[in-house]
Amino acid sequence: MRRALVMLAAAVPDAEPDSLADWPLGRRDTELLAFRASLFGPELEAIAQCPGCGMEVVLAFTAADLAAPPHAQSAAPLTVSLERYAATLRPVTSRDLLALDNANPEQPDSVSPAETTLTARCITAVTEAGAPVDPGTLPPEVLATLGEELGRADPAAATELSVQCPGCGQGWLAPFHIASYLWSELHHWARRLLMDVHTLARAYGWSERDILALPPLRRQAYLELVVT
Repeated sequence: MRRALVMLAAAVPDAEPDSLADWPLGRRDTELLAFRASLFGPELEAIAQCPGCGMEVVLAFTAADLAAPPHAQSAAPLTVSLERYAATLRPVTSRDLLALDNANPEQPDSVSPAETTLTARCITAVTEAGAPVDPGTLPPEVLATLGEELGRADPAAATELSVQCPGCGQGWLAPFHIASYLWSELHHWARRLLMDVHTLARAYGWSERDILALPPLRRQAYLELVVT
């Protein structure tokens, strides 16, 4: 989660860093996807494992394919009614996810402490039979039901790819997490750049600063001369 905020700060350098933790996840991921496209282009590739036969399926898609439809792009508070209870839920933020480390371990085994803690944090108001109550005092089954509704407050926060296995024909929805994907890409890009600097420094005796100052196309041309 902290990695996502580090990348978001780079993507939105004019924003106050601390305020980024309060962005709804859908807004955060939309910005990270645009940032990724600006760095590496709009085309993406991933691998998903078929839940039926276990075959690894290579996926090729674009940033436009991941964009949420217009009706799902806006995050907004959501009001949910459950028998005697009425609750208003706000979208989940990065700050909420960072706080999950403090989830209450006393919750029953049938309910995830992290999930109930997250749901309680995102309840801005709740009443029981018309009287205000503390979200932390809600029964576990009520919190669980509200947790299931929480995603409706920010539909763009969950991205899924429709996949069909070419082996067995089974179709399924594979989750896609742009923060993890982009972090992995940046890690491999940094590793490749380090190796390029190493190669050119050994070949020509140039300093790291001089190598990084070269335009990318010219640096690549020198690399090709070294390896040929």
